[in-house]
Amino acid sequence: MKRYAFFLLAASLILFCCLAYADKAPEIKGFRVTATANKSYIPHLTDNAYKTAWYAKKGYIQVDMPEGQKAFGVYLCHLKYAAAHVIQIPDGQGGYQDHAHHDERYLHQYTALPGVTSFRIAIEAYDGKHMLDINELRVLGQGDLPEWVQLWQDMDKADMLLLSAHPDDELLWFGGALPTYAGELNKKVQLVYLAYGDARRKNELLDGLWTCGIRYYPVIGENRDFMSYNRSTVYDAWGGTKRVYPWYVGILRRVRPEVILTQDFNGEYGHAAHQITASMTVKCIDLAADPTYDADSYNKYGAWQVKKVYAHLYEQNGVVMDWQKPLSAFGGKTSLEVAKEALWCHVSQRALTYQMLEEGPFDCRKFGLCFSTVGEDVNKNDFFENIP
Repeated sequence: MKRYAFFLLAASLILFCCLAYADKAPEIKGFRVTATANKSYIPHLTDNAYKTAWYAKKGYIQVDMPEGQKAFGVYLCHLKYAAAHVIQIPDGQGGYQDHAHHDERYLHQYTALPGVTSFRIAIEAYDGKHMLDINELRVLGQGDLPEWVQLWQDMDKADMLLLSAHPDDELLWFGGALPTYAGELNKKVQLVYLAYGDARRKNELLDGLWTCGIRYYPVIGENRDFMSYNRSTVYDAWGGTKRVYPWYVGILRRVRPEVILTQDFNGEYGHAAHQITASMTVKCIDLAADPTYDADSYNKYGAWQVKKVYAHLYEQNGVVMDWQKPLSAFGGKTSLEVAKEALWCHVSQRALTYQMLEEGPFDCRKFGLCFSTVGEDVNKNDFFENIP
């Protein structure tokens, strides 16, 4: 009986170890790519650079595995638009059959494959405006997905919404907020960006958000990005409040956040787009709750009342967050350490002088409660204080 129990225990330990240390899917290198168009751009698919891409209006890319290897997954990153395309696999009769269809929703997309030696990425239809572009193509073998593979979801009902003027603002000025609330506390966090600059910054922000534990795809506005200290100039370039306000109100009504984080009313270092981020938030939360405003979004989603809004560096009802707590979801790293790793994903911005600091005039720990329907904070250590 003792010997049986011993072997049973040993078998259980072996099974546990196998499950705990299951092999990660290896990334396959050395595959061969052919294309029906823009063949000179094929090297851009594997150059590990977001600013270069293969693109076409029609046709397909064919990917053939090295001898003796099979593809169990393909990961695509798109520069500007993930125009409608289909992943095709061999049909066993010398041709190819449709395996998975994708639309333009996500710039980073993963598709599982059934262990094939070849597959195609075919353009379904050119809409006259958006070509299919691919700036990175990565192929995986069999095994558990590596952590860097992004599997995005659409938001239904948000706990928190963070409105950011530009990519990297969500980290520079908010410090460890995203790793703490999304990664550690599993809050459903929706990111919204007003502008993004050049196209590769979309890819960089996705990598940064994924690093922080964000799993819901962000809303990325198509407004023009430029430096200005004048809010009227920026609003005029964006089509005015009559265009921007309904856009933001529609997002608030659709995702229904309980809490909003926004930027400094003075624009941190004076940037007008940062100022607009804060000012339009306090105006649009009232409009989102008003049934008479913007009939289109009201008829589709109904009105919504946000409960709390925190602005960076706002002096009244101030809170100083602790971004130095170890987070179990990130192996004991602090939220600030994770946020700095995410900021490093913004490769195009590394030469800029601004840093994520826990001191000085741009302290990423300091916020103020500028709107609340649930009373003032008492403990002043949680954006969700007083919210069940």
